[in-house]
Formats: sequence, structure tokens, C-alpha cells
Amino acid sequence: MTPGTRCEQIVEFTTQSGTRRRIRFVPHPSNDTQWQRIEETWRDQQWRLVGQDTVGNVDHWTRPA
Repeated sequence: MTPGTRCEQIVEFTTQSGTRRRIRFVPHPSNDTQWQRIEETWRDQQWRLVGQDTVGNVDHWTRPA
């Protein structure tokens, strides 16, 4: 991996109802400026697709709450 290599970004969380969910941003295989946003939910001991679309300009940062 090089410094310019784009890596998959993942956010996992549990809703108030107890459902485990995650959103993944996966580098688009044929476009260096786009990502696949994949939303999934944990059911039956595996991740299940809820929806996906193509997005651009994914920024990743954190800040104190």
C-alpha cells in the first residue's frame, strides 16, 4: 500500500432498538474520485445489504464531542 492508496472506510453502530448497522465507503473500482456507499444491517449472523449508491468526495475526520 502506498501513501495515496484509498482504503475502505467503515462506520458501525447499534441503533436504540438494538439493531447493528454499518455504512461502508468502498473505493470505486473504475473511478478514482468516487466511492460506493454500502449500508448493511446485521441479521441471521451475517451482514445484509440495505442499500447502496455511488458518492464522491468522502472526507474522514473526527472531533471532540
